[in-house]
Amino acid sequence: MSIDTHRAVEIEASPIRMLGFAALGLLMTALSAAIAVRAFPNVPPDSFAEFVGYAATVFFGSATLLVVWRAVTTHGPVVTITGEGIRDIRVAAEFIPWSAVSGIATWEYRRQRVMVLAVDPAAEAGLTLTRLTRWTRGANRALGADGLCVTAQGLKIGFDDLLATSLVYARAWQAGATAAPTRADPREDRGLRAP
Repeated sequence: MSIDTHRAVEIEASPIRMLGFAALGLLMTALSAAIAVRAFPNVPPDSFAEFVGYAATVFFGSATLLVVWRAVTTHGPVVTITGEGIRDIRVAAEFIPWSAVSGIATWEYRRQRVMVLAVDPAAEAGLTLTRLTRWTRGANRALGADGLCVTAQGLKIGFDDLLATSLVYARAWQAGATAAPTRADPREDRGLRAP
């Protein structure tokens, strides 16, 4: 793909993907609730399985509500990539400048790939991180994703294109060549890596 790094790339949410996530969330919530109320004959009262059913009902129900809320309230671009930085409104209100990004890596968990931005701690402290990002930052770090996580889930772009586009802009910033069009191939060496 050919990308003119002098222009901004704006990536919007995909209503179809959001609807799919909401449907999956409803299914998981219903299944968890069925376990919690012992609709299955092999779930004894006051068992660990019953507890897990209640906990999963709360978890999947909350996640489903979050997806529906985002689908209803999100208008316009979710991720914006420019020659100066990247912004994902699901992560922070402001742009994360490429000058503060020391690496870009891919983290995979249960076949879900996430782009992890290794951001200078001082710059990260100056960002207005979303509540969800603040709450999950420590857990992500414990699981091996030490940085700000940007996902393609629910977007009108796939992960490979999101990663390749971000790398092209970050490399162009590094090279000081934001005015010239650049080529990106998602299969090429990622170059920038998390430390």
